[in-house]
Amino acid sequence: MLWLSAAVFAARAFLAAAEAQSVGDCNGDGQVTVDELVTGVNIALGSESLSHCPAFDADGDGAVTVDELILAVQSALDEGPQHAFIIATDFQTGSFGTIGLDPAHAVQGISAQRRVASDAVVRPYGANVYIVNRFGADNVQVLDSGADFATKTQCSTGSGSNPNDIAFASASKAYVPLFAQAQLLVVNPSARADCTDFVVDHIDLGAYADSDGIPDMSQAVVVGDRAFVSLQRLANFVPAERGALVEIDATHDTVIKAIDLTGENPFGQTKGLTVRNEAIYVSEIGKFAVNDGGLERVDLATGVPSGFLISEAEIGGDITDFVLTTDTTGYAILSKADFSTAVVAFDLDQRAVTATLLSSGTFADIELSRRGELFISDRSVEHPGVRIFRASDNSELTSAPLNLGLPPFDITFVR
Repeated sequence: MLWLSAAVFAARAFLAAAEAQSVGDCNGDGQVTVDELVTGVNIALGSESLSHCPAFDADGDGAVTVDELILAVQSALDEGPQHAFIIATDFQTGSFGTIGLDPAHAVQGISAQRRVASDAVVRPYGANVYIVNRFGADNVQVLDSGADFATKTQCSTGSGSNPNDIAFASASKAYVPLFAQAQLLVVNPSARADCTDFVVDHIDLGAYADSDGIPDMSQAVVVGDRAFVSLQRLANFVPAERGALVEIDATHDTVIKAIDLTGENPFGQTKGLTVRNEAIYVSEIGKFAVNDGGLERVDLATGVPSGFLISEAEIGGDITDFVLTTDTTGYAILSKADFSTAVVAFDLDQRAVTATLLSSGTFADIELSRRGELFISDRSVEHPGVRIFRASDNSELTSAPLNLGLPPFDITFVR
């Protein structure tokens, strides 16, 4: 065991420098999962490429060593995020607040100093929180979580571009899908304050658009050395063709192929595309208030879509957001025929709803914390706020919605 003692000593020697990098956090979500630890071990053994998770290489020597695996294990055992970070907006004024994850669920609401665009979504990466300011704002705003979320940079994606997401390959490279243009931006998420090094390149996806020439890019994710971007393919906001995922070589920034989905209009409030067990899960809305879509799984190895795992007719509406708790169970926000929304639990094996948490209201986002709690954005006019449920038994932990000062919209978890 001398080798292990030496490794622990070496790990401690550079722990202070490495801990800020979240060693082993392959997707930059602020936590290290068992799947990511397995990836790190495979890289160390030589059965996977370091390009599948550069976050394991804490010292930048091009290899994954025992001491780096130990650091990743320490990260996995860490408590992880301590707060829910919530974009709050009435679509005229945008701000943000936080809610503690401890049982008291302390709320720090909006303020004049905490301004974002009125149409914004949030993505965490490392020590930063990235705000994608969408329609009418057209920029990516970077907040420092270690400095009370002060704005570090705010870089334009181009006038009228309507950025919809940001997916990280590394601290120096990310992809920004533009809903209103045919170009997928390649950006530097650690750009200088003057933003002169922000836009690095672009990838033309016009060949995969519908007849109007705009593919309507929505969400993205980076998986190892590949990036995936969803295309809604709309004409005047109505589905014109089946939706698609475009697969991109993230080393050379070239298109590998387009994957046509079973349904139309892959739309959702998930934090980028959802990846689980070597597959991407996509909600395909089709036309709102019409039972023409469902939830689909796309195999990452073959690129083959599964067909609907559960249809809109089976689940009871359009799936506007979802989280998976296992390979076959999860929760979803449904948009119903009357355009009210509900929150339900579902089982893919049964192809059915197993519980209804909230039967009617205006719900925008649902996220699952590492502590097994569901955070739900309730935008009801009378009592807007965040509601929290325990996923193990579907019981509500909040006696009333937690009010931030503006209706909550998008939720993530940060340290």
